[in-house]
Amino acid sequence: MILDNVEQEAVSLARQLLEEAGVWDSEGDLKCLVDRFLVRANKKQALDEFMIAVDERCNRIPLGHIVGTVAFDEMSLVVGSGVFIPRAHSTIIHKWLGDIQLGRGAQVLDLCAGSGAIGLGIARRRPDLIVTCVELDEVALQYLSRNIARMAVKGIQARALRADVHDTSAFSRFAGQVELIVANPPYVPEGLELLPEWNSHHPPISVYSGGDGLELIRQIISLGVDLLIPQGWLVIEHGEEQGQAVRQLFEQHGLTDVRTVVDQLVSDSTGSSVISVGRRSTKFSNQGAEINE
Repeated sequence: MILDNVEQEAVSLARQLLEEAGVWDSEGDLKCLVDRFLVRANKKQALDEFMIAVDERCNRIPLGHIVGTVAFDEMSLVVGSGVFIPRAHSTIIHKWLGDIQLGRGAQVLDLCAGSGAIGLGIARRRPDLIVTCVELDEVALQYLSRNIARMAVKGIQARALRADVHDTSAFSRFAGQVELIVANPPYVPEGLELLPEWNSHHPPISVYSGGDGLELIRQIISLGVDLLIPQGWLVIEHGEEQGQAVRQLFEQHGLTDVRTVVDQLVSDSTGSSVISVGRRSTKFSNQGAEINE
């Protein structure tokens, strides 16, 4: 890509402004903004829009909310104000998926799906699975439905379901039928100060979850053990410092093979990429009581 002198000066200024604003991946964001706004036929309009976008980013509006899309696991997903922007952190789930065996036609649930990134990524890699992306928030559900339709054009198939993970009756059709449940729920303790991108410009419902950040995780684990088949997998993304607490919750619900996985290759300066995984035991009920066989 060749930029003229005026464009090069604009890029240099933008780099300085982004760095001064404390944007955590200023060079990566700058590259995306250049690609989005400067390779255009109408150069004056492109320059005007580019500098407006730089100003918005300096005000710490998330990049995905500015450009309207995010690249995730070789997919271009639509995002915008009101929906959590998926991060590369979540691809740890897809890498882990390559290490386990799932049968053809297995049911998969992506809970707290947001824009659908995790579920669609699974469907892209494993088109033989039946993937349902579950979301409650109406705004996020619109992005989810749109992304499912967009990816269907590429042969990636998934379903959308509006449901509250607190409403167990909404999942009655899946009881004892699901081989894999994945979730990237909100897991930040309420009151914890974050970077402005998440603290001010993401919907709080997609970021915060109770005083310890584990409120929704508890509910997902409780729901999950009712929905999973024996030896079915539960995978939850969370903060690195929450690993021990999440493992304890898994074990309290009778899950086995429990472990926490950290992948520094898809981590960044905002934190580590972390999941905890476990399997539903054939010997424990939802309450953790042993079942006589």
